[in-house]
Amino acid sequence: MDIIRWVAALYVLVPLVAIAAPRTNLLLIVTDNQSPSLLGAYGNRDISTPNIDRLAEQGIRFDNAYAASGVCSSSRAVLLTGLMPSQNGIHNGLPGNYKVPQWSGIEEYRNLPQTLADAGYRTGMVGKYHLGDYREAQLGFDFWVTFKGGHTTSFVDLEVVDNGEFYNIADRDEHVTDFWSRRAVDFLSEQNDDRPFFLMLSYNGPYILPPTVNEPPTNQYGDYYLQHPPAMPQEPVHPYLRDWTRSARIPSYVGSSLPWSAIGALNNRKAMANVAAETTLVDEGIGRVLAELKRAGLDENTLVVFLSDQGSAYGQLGLWGNSSWGTPAPAFNANMQIPLIFRHAGKIPGEQSSDLMINQFDLLPTLLDYLGLGDLDIENSPGASFAPVLTGGTVDWDNAVFFEYITTRAVQTRRWKYIKRFLATPDELYDLESDPEERVNLADDPDYQQVLQQMDDRLEAFFGAYTAPRYDIWKGGTAKVTLSYGNRNKRFSEHFANWEAPVTEKATAFRD
Repeated sequence: MDIIRWVAALYVLVPLVAIAAPRTNLLLIVTDNQSPSLLGAYGNRDISTPNIDRLAEQGIRFDNAYAASGVCSSSRAVLLTGLMPSQNGIHNGLPGNYKVPQWSGIEEYRNLPQTLADAGYRTGMVGKYHLGDYREAQLGFDFWVTFKGGHTTSFVDLEVVDNGEFYNIADRDEHVTDFWSRRAVDFLSEQNDDRPFFLMLSYNGPYILPPTVNEPPTNQYGDYYLQHPPAMPQEPVHPYLRDWTRSARIPSYVGSSLPWSAIGALNNRKAMANVAAETTLVDEGIGRVLAELKRAGLDENTLVVFLSDQGSAYGQLGLWGNSSWGTPAPAFNANMQIPLIFRHAGKIPGEQSSDLMINQFDLLPTLLDYLGLGDLDIENSPGASFAPVLTGGTVDWDNAVFFEYITTRAVQTRRWKYIKRFLATPDELYDLESDPEERVNLADDPDYQQVLQQMDDRLEAFFGAYTAPRYDIWKGGTAKVTLSYGNRNKRFSEHFANWEAPVTEKATAFRD
């Protein structure tokens, strides 16, 4: 009789177990300063990226995704909070050391890692963080492997912190990209089915910025690409890059400074070989991580998202680097556009592409929505969820993207791009239908003043709604820790009476 009752109870429990499906894991892969045009999935035929290409084949590729800011710290802050720099206060690349111990730039806002930690996820940070004090885990991360600051001067001589242990990878004879991939595999190998996980794998490659890009490649793909350099744009030096060398007040010879090093990378076969070698090494690492995901049986219950923090010119229009590499700060598509791919085996149909115009601030609401946390409020975020699109649905979507980097702001629609500057010149207006390469500035053309006014109204309305007065530097606000490098903050103190210099203050951490 007891056996009969046990069997009957089992039949009752089985449907309940089936209903309680495991929650979806998240693997967020972020690369550094990577244009989509460097990847096979976006049309490049010279650089080998089979693993990223396979992600795109197995999921959905977004062809019009854009960074919301121009450098690593500010764009990563937007990605993780859904808030613009004039809301979260991170306007520029942050330093490695802080006057306030354990300082984090975004801990007071809802952010992706802390939200998932509070929801019961195991959380791992592997790679470039660049949002605060690197020495101890922040934002609810359990597994913490990163390095100081964000500017990469070497891929093979770099001090890292590995869950409280400090050492230099040079002592282990390992390229840092391989190191990040290995530690990401270690994190995945420790997971099981009792709790979901979130891993942010944040490569500091391919990077493509000097000084590393002007040095011989430091990985196994270097020799091949030195012999078979990929095609690169062949353009004269852009005035914004040339004027940057003048404003920096430095000796005028290549290699003496970052501006001249950028000019030295233009039309340089060795630099392009370096870009390609680092891109392929990152792709190889991603392949190793995806293989471990499958080996561990986690593949079918993991959403994989691949993107870059911001784009980076590698010769387009005679520019090199992200939006900090020019005077005034350039905001062309070469600087702004990023790759964006989602894959979830069995849930997101493969071989899809979308032409929706996606802004970085849309990522947090989309990820929370997809993971079943869409009811959580992201206070005053301009972002919206496009999660239905991932599984073949539709959304009512405003195809416009917005951008800001200190004194440069931009709004872009399908046809028009308007760039406005504060305490800097010039403003820019481009007709992307007739001028997709952004070569003809129409801002001063009398025939386009109505269009310019309409775009200006749209830009002003957006930033009127999505700024915090303390961090709206166009109206006298300041920044966290750093605003402009060198002595260029003087323009703000001269323009605004009683202007407050950048601040470093410990905030009350956000918690659900």
